[in-house]
Amino acid sequence: MAKFQLIDNSASIVPDSDFFDKIAFVAHNCYQVKTKDHQANVEFIGRLLTGGHLAMIEHFRYLFKVSKEAYEGFKELYNRFYDLALGVDGTYYVSCSVRPLLEAKDSLEKKLDLPLISALPPDVKNFVFKGYQDEKGASLADIDKEKGNLKPLDYDNLKYVTYNLITDRGVTHEIVRHRLCSFAQESTRYCNYTKDKFSNELTFMKPLRYDEFSDIYNRYYQEVSDTYFDLIAKGAKPDEARSVLPNSLRASIMVTCSLTEWKHIFELRCSEFAHPDIRRLMSLVRDDMKDKNIL
Repeated sequence: MAKFQLIDNSASIVPDSDFFDKIAFVAHNCYQVKTKDHQANVEFIGRLLTGGHLAMIEHFRYLFKVSKEAYEGFKELYNRFYDLALGVDGTYYVSCSVRPLLEAKDSLEKKLDLPLISALPPDVKNFVFKGYQDEKGASLADIDKEKGNLKPLDYDNLKYVTYNLITDRGVTHEIVRHRLCSFAQESTRYCNYTKDKFSNELTFMKPLRYDEFSDIYNRYYQEVSDTYFDLIAKGAKPDEARSVLPNSLRASIMVTCSLTEWKHIFELRCSEFAHPDIRRLMSLVRDDMKDKNIL
């Protein structure tokens, strides 16, 4: 008889530490692989870049101070991967991940991006953009140190925050509908829950009314677990056996977006009209942000 366990929702902030370490931590969530040392993370990012897996790169943002001409150029470009703001003292800001800098196509975009690339930390610039010649015109800035020079709405647009959410797959189906976010979700294609690193068991999120219907839920979760383990034992691959897994399966998802978008999510998902499961999860995120003085 296969084992299973029940857990509750949780939410934890992912700090903006080193570029390589954060991206590796976020990307490894998809396969539920533990992050390794810094050098291993650098090599892993190299493989992501070579394979064209740039969605993970979106989870780390840089803020640049630029010239008026560059600011106007980015406004004309109208690329959603760049966020712009004008400081109270007249400073011009551009925020983006490395992704649009890697994907620059036309000559205008490349000309605008060169000063941004030059302003990146040397380890990132020399690893990601080998062979680029430095071009002056931009400098790195710290979003929190610039807060006093930004209007509240502009600060919210430029301040990006990443959370690791543990919830069920029904809730993640709702979360990924928010378009102005970047996601990295645990993959049932590659995660084999019969292995030791998953304690040889399936994990489900405890339903809201579990205590009332525990006998029914337990019977169902046992049947699902036995079926999944039986399929794997008889040669089915994880991406085949996952067809029997329910919405209540535990899912770990990384979500990165601006404070503006987080506030929009809270408005919708903490509402009395939202599904109770996503409401309790997003209430955890909102309350944690308040505790950390992010909101």
